[in-house]
Amino acid sequence: MSDLRKNLLAETKRIVIKLGSRVLVEAGTRGVNTAFINRLAESVAVLQEAGKEIAIVTSGAIGIGMGRMGYSKKPDNIADKQVCAAVGQIDLMHAYRNAFEKQKIAVGQILLSADDFRDRNRYKNLQNILISMLKHKTIPVINENDSVVVSEIKVGDNDKLSSDVALFWNADLLLLFTDEDGLFDSNPKTNASARLLNLVPEVNSEILNLAKPGEAGSAVSTGGMYSKLEAVRAVTRSGCNAFLANGTKVLPHEVLFENALGTLFLGNAKKLASRKKWLSFVSTPKGSITIDDGGVNAIRKKHASILPVGVVSVSGNFSMKDLIDVKDVNGNKIARGISKYDSRELKKVMRMKNLDEAIHKNDLVVF
Repeated sequence: MSDLRKNLLAETKRIVIKLGSRVLVEAGTRGVNTAFINRLAESVAVLQEAGKEIAIVTSGAIGIGMGRMGYSKKPDNIADKQVCAAVGQIDLMHAYRNAFEKQKIAVGQILLSADDFRDRNRYKNLQNILISMLKHKTIPVINENDSVVVSEIKVGDNDKLSSDVALFWNADLLLLFTDEDGLFDSNPKTNASARLLNLVPEVNSEILNLAKPGEAGSAVSTGGMYSKLEAVRAVTRSGCNAFLANGTKVLPHEVLFENALGTLFLGNAKKLASRKKWLSFVSTPKGSITIDDGGVNAIRKKHASILPVGVVSVSGNFSMKDLIDVKDVNGNKIARGISKYDSRELKKVMRMKNLDEAIHKNDLVVF
């Protein structure tokens, strides 16, 4: 283990562990991989004994429900997916409870939707819930509420959910477990000479290009490597480190205390404040506005507010105080902030002078 990795991980206090469907769902039976969850509980007990605080973001409910309901592939119909999630969630949580009970550790389930992140008060309440659970030595097991969510309130895949949890909880480390050994310089499934990247200082465009956008995970999983890299990019930009490893080979305590195989992604040296994290990465915007070049220069060089006179178009249906993206005339996302107008009103007043700002500078984060 390098000195850099050893020192970074030694300072780690709060850890979010994201478990993919491919390590939680038995390949043949589509049942719960109880052997893995038992090993996980033993590993988490080691970390807890060492003074670490742990939250788990779990996948697997839909995949396990598919096995119960007799599906050979993920159903296309959203209602059928929701039924699978509802059925599978029971088996999944039963396995977590039994495994952690053997280690004398309590677990508690938290089911979330995107609305829990959009609203600032609910977001802060989530922070308080996690802090309270951990004071009681209870491990939060977090999943998206797949049995009821629709596209409008869906967080996305659980890679995105894990980064959101790491951000609102101010975690030091996000551990992403999948069925691959880490990030390679090319696809190891098609290139036998692919090289594992042990350390990635920054998730830039070159790193993102190592994966394909929209690439599916498997018959039971949603996110591919690209979604994991997007999750890693969000947390590392905010100052949290990340580690990608093979959950069929590596356990969480081995990442921290042993030289476990995987890829370490370095977090930005400067950590963002909680409100900046919420504005930048966690909450899902309800719409967007496009501003002219003068407005772009004003927010980038002077950290000015965005005025209606600089708004050239409005997209989506949003209300006053909703979070929205800000784009330049070429369609590039350049900022994000809280709108002081609803979308209908802003369409009426855009390009007009001497009006209250569309987004105040204190409610604006420039990328």
